[in-house]
Amino acid sequence: MSDIFISYAREDLPRARAIAHALEAQGWSVWWDRNIRTGEIFRRVIREQIGKARSVVVLWSEHSVDSDWVHEEASLGKRRNILVPVLTDAVDLPLGFGSIQTADLTGWAGDAMAPAFRSLCSDIAALIGTPPTAPTPATAPTPAKEQPTTPALKQSGARTNPKDGLSHVWIPPGEFRMGATPGDTEALDHEKPRHRVRITKGFWLGETPVTVAAYKRFAREKGRAMPPAPDFNPEWSKEDHPVVRVTWDEAQAYCEWAGGRLPTEAEWEYAACSGKDGLKYPWGNQITPDNANYSGSKWKGTSPVRSYPANAWGLYDMAGNVWEWIADRYGKDYYATLPSDKPADDPPGPKSGTVRVLRGGSFDNVSRFLRAAYRYWIAPDVRNDLIGFRCVREVVP
Repeated sequence: MSDIFISYAREDLPRARAIAHALEAQGWSVWWDRNIRTGEIFRRVIREQIGKARSVVVLWSEHSVDSDWVHEEASLGKRRNILVPVLTDAVDLPLGFGSIQTADLTGWAGDAMAPAFRSLCSDIAALIGTPPTAPTPATAPTPAKEQPTTPALKQSGARTNPKDGLSHVWIPPGEFRMGATPGDTEALDHEKPRHRVRITKGFWLGETPVTVAAYKRFAREKGRAMPPAPDFNPEWSKEDHPVVRVTWDEAQAYCEWAGGRLPTEAEWEYAACSGKDGLKYPWGNQITPDNANYSGSKWKGTSPVRSYPANAWGLYDMAGNVWEWIADRYGKDYYATLPSDKPADDPPGPKSGTVRVLRGGSFDNVSRFLRAAYRYWIAPDVRNDLIGFRCVREVVP
């Protein structure tokens, strides 16, 4: 069951995507027709999802007011008394819907803090309640020692980095247990011992892996060549897919150009599970092809970022799609060197070593590699079809 079903006309896909992602970043689960798998019967799935949704957000535009599909979906939501209509263009509402209070996003440019969007969130919350996992500092475990923060770091939701055009999500400070979850029969020795870690400062983490489009921007500005394109993305034509075949040094150089750095292993695992203990995967303890792009998926390569649901903090592709470069050097026994009687504060990884950590698994891996605690390592100069990255920033405008 999803919190929100979004109804929209096909021509309005970019706006629908922006609204869906912004609502997910607030902590609600959102369903829209991008989630329909090949071979499923469209009308049957739509009716089933609307029947299970807690609210139906219909986007009224110059295209959707003439769409039979959108009219039918809106009518189903109205019949269940869960309809939340939204204007995205200045149009007259269809017959039968003019008497329903309608949110106005006609001038909305994607800012999650804009009054019009906050008003829409209030309307949805009045119908179904506030998000259970809103990505704000208040929802994270309270750190043992309060750290000073600047006003910019107290903001929540997603923010766009103007340097590369990618969204970043606020990750609040907190404490969690890092390493293999109890009872995980697939856990390896280097994922143990499970230990307490304290992230003392909040940070902004890329909402998605770095995309081809963003990396092209970096390459143009810095006068760098793009890495060789893989067969599944010829000539880097699929710009909404993660960039791959980037070395560790190139990934770090990109992050520095964008105003950040690669995440530490502790930061990555903390964010992957939204600060929660005991999760085998970023979303829970079971995995299906609906959760992530991994071995046997329909893509046969990378998938567009945001092709699968975000975790509770609004992060996409924290499992599957591409492995992600991590700042840390790899140490097989590193976990055993950390304190057992108190939390380790912001562990940076081993001080020496020749290989770097990878996290998250990829489209070519079986499910055990997608576990949040799984650790892999590789030489930093390797170019590989399976490896991408995302960046951390301490401050996002």
